[in-house]
Amino acid sequence: MAIYVRLSDEDRDKANKMDESESIQNQKDMLIRYANEKGWKIYKIYCDEDYSGLDKDRPEFNQMIKDAKEGKFNIILCKHQSRFSRDMELIEKYLHNKFIEWNIRFVSVVDGVDTKDKHNKKVGR
Repeated sequence: MAIYVRLSDEDRDKANKMDESESIQNQKDMLIRYANEKGWKIYKIYCDEDYSGLDKDRPEFNQMIKDAKEGKFNIILCKHQSRFSRDMELIEKYLHNKFIEWNIRFVSVVDGVDTKDKHNKKVGR
């Protein structure tokens, strides 16, 4: 399974005023702990810092998508679906189409998205 974390400048500004819960290290710690609790073996942690969730040119995101297509892992784990993307077209393209085709499960811990759960209404629709 793969972990994806992202923090944009915009998120950092918000986090400093409120709390540090969105920091890259805190996201990694939370997701590693979650993966370990589930007994999932971590293939790689992909990390994009200072990129917007609307940016389609995030280097680690694009590497993760390439690796997913090549079948290097079968689960992508994020803190929030918005860490993966804020672009609804991208969410539709991957969560509802490509990931199904590639047999990739997408899980976001905080907002409860899990594409394996057919009854999950939170998957961006």
